Amino acid sequence: MTDIVEAVVGTVGQILVGSRRSIGGIVPKVVVEEISRDSLFITAHPVEKGAAISDHAFKMPVEVEMRCAWSDSGAYQGYSRAINAALVALQAKRQPFSVVTGKRSYSNMLIAGLEVSTSAATEYALFVRVLLREVIIVSTSTVAASGAGTQANAARTGGTTDNGQKQAVATASGQSSYQLQDWANE
Repeated sequence: MTDIVEAVVGTVGQILVGSRRSIGGIVPKVVVEEISRDSLFITAHPVEKGAAISDHAFKMPVEVEMRCAWSDSGAYQGYSRAINAALVALQAKRQPFSVVTGKRSYSNMLIAGLEVSTSAATEYALFVRVLLREVIIVSTSTVAASGAGTQANAARTGGTTDNGQKQAVATASGQSSYQLQDWANE
């Protein structure tokens, strides 16, 4: 019976006390709750039978919500204020960092929101809800387009070129039809 009680107490302690948890290097003293969201955006329009479904859905940034606490007790007076200032500075820095929760590690995260609650009883402690969101970082590359010489109908499908200013002028017969005159090449 004692083993079961110790196992339960140990498990609860591991859940609530942040031993290996971290928010950009800031280690919480107590983690009350962690919520993570992995979402997939799926288009609402009809998909043709046989089409690749992966072309009609994409992964949204991961979101993590942590409710954490720090206290001046056992540290120094003003410790909770210093932690709050560190979290605000980490958010203002806007540089992606790593987050470690009890279930998973996340990279390229930013603090989307900080909610601090203080009451008369918690004046010397910091109770904060940290909303974190992943920044999806991609690599891009530039590929040179093929020249006009390799196109079957370069005049129709090729790129545009600067041929100077064009002006509409009346034809020699005086009729209402017009032709373009190239002023730049005169």
